[in-house]
Amino acid sequence: MSRRALTVLLVEDSPEDRDVFQTYLNETGEYDFRFLEEDDAEKALQLCVSEHVDCVLLDYDLPGMNGLQFLRRLEDEEGYLRPPVVMVTGRGNERIAVQALKSGASDYLVKSEVTPGNLYRAVRNAVEKEDIRRRFNEQRTRAGRAEDRLRLALEVLEHGDALLMLDKDFRVVFANKSQERLAGKPIGETLDRHFWELWPEAADPSRKYWSEYHRAMRERVPVQFEEYYPPMNRWTDVGVYPTQDGGIAVLYRDISEKKRAEEQVRAEERRRAEFEQQLIGIVSHDLRNPITAISLGAASLLRREDLDERALKTLVRIQSSAERVTRMIRDLLDFTKARLGGGIDLLRMPMDLHHLTRLVVDEVQMSFPEREVQVVSDGNGEGEWDGDRMAQVLTNLISNALKYSPAETPVLVRTFGGPASVQLEVHNQGPPIPPAVLSHLFEPMRRGIAQTRADRSARSIGLGLFIVDHIVRAHGGSIHVRSTDTEGTLFGVRLPRKPPAALGP
Repeated sequence: MSRRALTVLLVEDSPEDRDVFQTYLNETGEYDFRFLEEDDAEKALQLCVSEHVDCVLLDYDLPGMNGLQFLRRLEDEEGYLRPPVVMVTGRGNERIAVQALKSGASDYLVKSEVTPGNLYRAVRNAVEKEDIRRRFNEQRTRAGRAEDRLRLALEVLEHGDALLMLDKDFRVVFANKSQERLAGKPIGETLDRHFWELWPEAADPSRKYWSEYHRAMRERVPVQFEEYYPPMNRWTDVGVYPTQDGGIAVLYRDISEKKRAEEQVRAEERRRAEFEQQLIGIVSHDLRNPITAISLGAASLLRREDLDERALKTLVRIQSSAERVTRMIRDLLDFTKARLGGGIDLLRMPMDLHHLTRLVVDEVQMSFPEREVQVVSDGNGEGEWDGDRMAQVLTNLISNALKYSPAETPVLVRTFGGPASVQLEVHNQGPPIPPAVLSHLFEPMRRGIAQTRADRSARSIGLGLFIVDHIVRAHGGSIHVRSTDTEGTLFGVRLPRKPPAALGP
């Protein structure tokens, strides 16, 4: 049987006495002693805090501090377990002995009377007494906590959640006052009655009350659910917990007010969204006809040969503005369809994404003649996509890359084919997108930060990337963005070559 290890701190300025005490204690053989030695009282106090010490052998006469002062200092220290102290002194003074014991010493020995036996007994008794004291304090603390938990449980039983306890046959064996108030049934009328007889509507197998109670009873697992109970016109949050006797404990909380508030919020959100979408749809349709007339009129006038330079610039500006408004109307209509759940309409046809990308780059560069756009194509670019919609995606991503990057830096547009998909990347070397903006980038009505006055004048309604995301997802693809100080910003799109339904298992 292994011996208990004890750490004894020898606070003694006489090396000879320290050696004697160690020899005496080691002669007993009952404990495996480890000794710490210190002749300085201040350092000894620090050791009591920093080291685990089971007992202190303390000399009364120390340089700069006597034993009684040491005990008072030890008592004042906080944040550690105070070790028991056995005081030894060269003077057999009864008054000092009484003061030492009153100050917290466990025992008091006169050096001239110390023997291996009485020294060992003093240390052993001090350690055992301290063990008993600590165990008692721990038990008292645990008892206090248990009392607090019991008091809280009783409070909950009377004033908190409704509680029913059912035996293994679903008979009521306990109900608290809250249950009586919630169910409207006196406790005396529910005890020893079958639950399904008391609340027959809950016995419907399609209801969670029936299925979850039986699951908790059968599988001995806790379950949690929310359910509406028509006879009481209440929503309840229900927790079911297996009990030691084979039954279940059921806690109910009335959440009817919470449910009504949630439904009011949802109804208000639906009304607001429907009004918003109806308004956008009406405005978009009503604007389309006059804008189309303006575009056609401007195009017709531009074909005339008798226009002076001022008239020509005005007509070009009118046509450009009409095209921008047309794009806004298209975005609004797409947004309305997406928000109403209709999705983006697609007209898929066989096409080559490499070829479409080069066409779109040429068109976009007409608006940015001073900028360099590098196009890299690799692999097979063929697939079945909606060409107009994919041109919309390309135009948005490339235009944004040009707007939000320094004029002297190129924009790289890369398309490359894989086994079952084609990928598109648009990369610019502009400043990174702030994290706060990045996390909401594909949400509607969000705009980037324009870099120039010209960019700020080209107004946007903040739907471009929202619609790009919906177009890509309508094709069964995905879009991601990466933006850092060192690498710039990259938008990546992956498109399956075939419609998802045509890919097969």
